[in-house]
Amino acid sequence: MFQQQSARDVERANLALMFEQAPGFMALLEGGDHRIALANQSFRDLVGNRDIVGRSLADAIPEFTEHGFDEILDGVARSGEAFSGRALPLSVVRSDGSYEELLVDLVFQPLPGERRIFVQGHNVTEDKRSQALRAAHTKVLELAIGDSPLEVTLTELIKIVEMNSRTGMIGSILLLDTEGKHLHHGAAPSLPPEYSAAIDGFEIGACAGSCGTAAYMGAAVFVSDIETDPLWADFKAIALPHGLRACWSIPILTRNRQVLGTFAMYHREPREPTIRDLMLVDLITQTAALVIDRERAHAALQSIATMTGKTSEPNRGSENF
Repeated sequence: MFQQQSARDVERANLALMFEQAPGFMALLEGGDHRIALANQSFRDLVGNRDIVGRSLADAIPEFTEHGFDEILDGVARSGEAFSGRALPLSVVRSDGSYEELLVDLVFQPLPGERRIFVQGHNVTEDKRSQALRAAHTKVLELAIGDSPLEVTLTELIKIVEMNSRTGMIGSILLLDTEGKHLHHGAAPSLPPEYSAAIDGFEIGACAGSCGTAAYMGAAVFVSDIETDPLWADFKAIALPHGLRACWSIPILTRNRQVLGTFAMYHREPREPTIRDLMLVDLITQTAALVIDRERAHAALQSIATMTGKTSEPNRGSENF
């Protein structure tokens, strides 16, 4: 008898461990108000490690109610039939008050007996973002190969980063002129046009904002507060009226480290870059380098062809001799 009880205890402990450590999120809801009786670590991670066990779903995670999940749960409880959804949007409030947009695969499974519903699912946000990123990157390369205007191609490249940003990042690409002295507008779909026009053609240098300094140094420059950083002393009067408060700039380099331009990430509040912010930087700058280098090579070939055509024209005067 004692051995049987011991075996059951071990089995329960193993099941509890499996539940807690499962890679997908799981929770058990009970009663008409869908009180959270159990929730594993993945579920707690999903909603920001709040104190949720023992509380109703609406009270513990009001975002679920805002998305209508409580109504779906009521329908599952009434019908006794499971609900399954894929890539459902879910906005979750984080500790700093910001909202994180997630996509979840979700199953509400009614259990026999008392009014209980087992919740299970997976956070598929990163999978969907990776798919979107690959598709967008392919589109950029197709535009480049198809000889689309450079600004159109670079605009699509910037949209990749803006689309994947959780912080409202605003992207910009500036192009260094052939003399290596001035930066000119490349693409900035979300920057105020007045600001883009104001900085078009400014000279690079050791203290020339984020982009001018990054191009001059050939190295990344991260300015977390435009208003106070000395690199922006001569430029903050242009940026601040447009609500631009932080700017991180990364040089766009060829394989032999020749500077072609800069890729900038602006924010409307002072902030430091995070690992997630910088995850796409290499992809963006390397792709931009390929696109810009290809455009310049194409333009050079056209110039040579034009010059060759002119020099090969017959000298009308010599025909008289």
